Amino acid sequence: MDNNDQPLHEQLVSQLRERIRTSMAPHSQIPAERDLAQEYGVSRNTVRAALAKLEMMGLIYRRRGRGTFVANPLADPTDLSTTYSFTDQMIEQGRDPYSKVIYLQSFPATKYISEQLSIPVGTPTYKLKRLRCADGVPLMVERTFLPADRFPKLDAQSIEKNGLYASMLQGFDAPIVDAKEAFYASLMPDKDAELLQVPLGSPSLNVQRTSTGLNHEIVEFTLSVTRADQFVYRVQHHVHNGNTTT
Repeated sequence: MDNNDQPLHEQLVSQLRERIRTSMAPHSQIPAERDLAQEYGVSRNTVRAALAKLEMMGLIYRRRGRGTFVANPLADPTDLSTTYSFTDQMIEQGRDPYSKVIYLQSFPATKYISEQLSIPVGTPTYKLKRLRCADGVPLMVERTFLPADRFPKLDAQSIEKNGLYASMLQGFDAPIVDAKEAFYASLMPDKDAELLQVPLGSPSLNVQRTSTGLNHEIVEFTLSVTRADQFVYRVQHHVHNGNTTT
């Protein structure tokens, strides 16, 4: 390793980043920890810390029982301001999206959820929790609330196979016509950090989305916790005759 003021694991991060960039293809396997430790002359703890940092940066991903692999390079950061479809945007970037349904359950709407969905308190409501991934890298935890009477017998298997919006459209003739989103920075909750495989207390970009259907009824309210290192929010301003529009 080089002699400089950087911690050893940061030096190793820099060297492995360059190695991945110049000589490793997406989805190729990273050498085992003990092999990297021997090759770079560092401890396995140093290797482990460097791999954890690379994983948090979205450059590698792990497969339980199989090893560690190079992620598909993120040529363009995800632009949350132009689309509300995670799956479509990942496909457009040439990435392989996957969503895992953690649970789908029904509960009486609380005051907060009733206000977001414009339904009476106590109305049967679905809560859907999903882990959104691309190229094996966990990127986002989503909690979605939907009025149960609008989507009777909505099932987790269909959502995991086809996606939520496709299930809403194909099974219930409920296309999304409009979506409004709000963004804010925060520190990631511990449970979400575990799901996203990032250190506890990591920064996150949180998104609140309210979607409406054909009759201007609210059909979805979603709270998303995303990895701050994987998403960017862009706004373009235009000035016309002294007036600014977004």
